[in-house]
Amino acid sequence: MKREIPILLTVLSGLLVTLAFFTRGENVAAGIETHWSKAVNAELLQWALIFFSVAFILGIANLVRISLKQIQGGGADAFYKTVMLIALFGYLGVGLGEYHGWWSFAGEGEQPMKLWIYDKLFIPLQATMFSLLAFYIASAAFRAFRARSLESTLLLVAGAIVMLGQVPVGDQITDGYASRWLAFLMVYVNGAGQKAIIIGATLGVLATGLRIVLGIERSYLSE
Repeated sequence: MKREIPILLTVLSGLLVTLAFFTRGENVAAGIETHWSKAVNAELLQWALIFFSVAFILGIANLVRISLKQIQGGGADAFYKTVMLIALFGYLGVGLGEYHGWWSFAGEGEQPMKLWIYDKLFIPLQATMFSLLAFYIASAAFRAFRARSLESTLLLVAGAIVMLGQVPVGDQITDGYASRWLAFLMVYVNGAGQKAIIIGATLGVLATGLRIVLGIERSYLSE
């Protein structure tokens, strides 16, 4: 029963949530009341939110446990783990304190400290990280954009068109054709590819969901 009960609960929850999407909501003018599956769906979503919050707390606890072990071991990343834990609990303390009114670092008309930390520290650090990633992307693009085959040649041509179409000098060099070719690639080629990927991913999610709801997929169960 240790495996059968979780499978049964998963199947029932999946069927009830699916049923709620195919039932009508309340319509006072037509005299239609809310279907009972809507209320069940709302209650299940509240439970899922609680489970997600508990899992988030467990994830933080596991991160702290692993980081403390590495700090005690004196590894090469001990300093960075220490900074991470200080930032984690420091930002958590600032947010909880301002939310409950225990303290306030902001004067009248000023933004709260948690928003100041986010705007002045987190966003610049995030921009710095993505700026460094740009160099790695440029290096990878240099290695990939080599016309050694038909596919790499098409990639090279498409990349050149996109780069030329993004800057004003590209239109000046190509007499305005770069932006037109860019629009064609983004709408008809890139757009079609994105739609195909989304359709494939949707079918994959649907198939996985059906396998879980029907009790075929049991990888979520702990051994």
